[in-house]
Amino acid sequence: MSNKSLLVVDDSATMRQLLCMTLTRVEGITQANITEAYDGEDALDKVKSGNFDLVLTDIRMPRMDGLEFIRKVRSELNEQTLPIIIISTKGAEEDVQTGMNLGASGYLSKPVSMSRLRELVTNFLGEH
Repeated sequence: MSNKSLLVVDDSATMRQLLCMTLTRVEGITQANITEAYDGEDALDKVKSGNFDLVLTDIRMPRMDGLEFIRKVRSELNEQTLPIIIISTKGAEEDVQTGMNLGASGYLSKPVSMSRLRELVTNFLGEH
């Protein structure tokens, strides 16, 4: 997995740091494999110019939320195979359902279970 590239999208620097720390505990992933984006607009620019194997995105963010980001990746960029995992606050089931309908590959609820995060990442990166 050392050649895999991940994008972590969250407007909270603390949440990005927590996710990055957890991801580096997955075998073969180092900080060098991870790119961070602070909202959907920043993430979209990075997806356009980079080549990622997996995206983890928050839903509620300023400028462009995670749902709009997924919509644009799937329709405007026509990127259908990039796994996108939604990270949402508990109780936002309709957001998760909307995200899945837009083409998200999976989701995690906050507070994020670190073992579940590792499991999802390993599953998605293992398929590619």
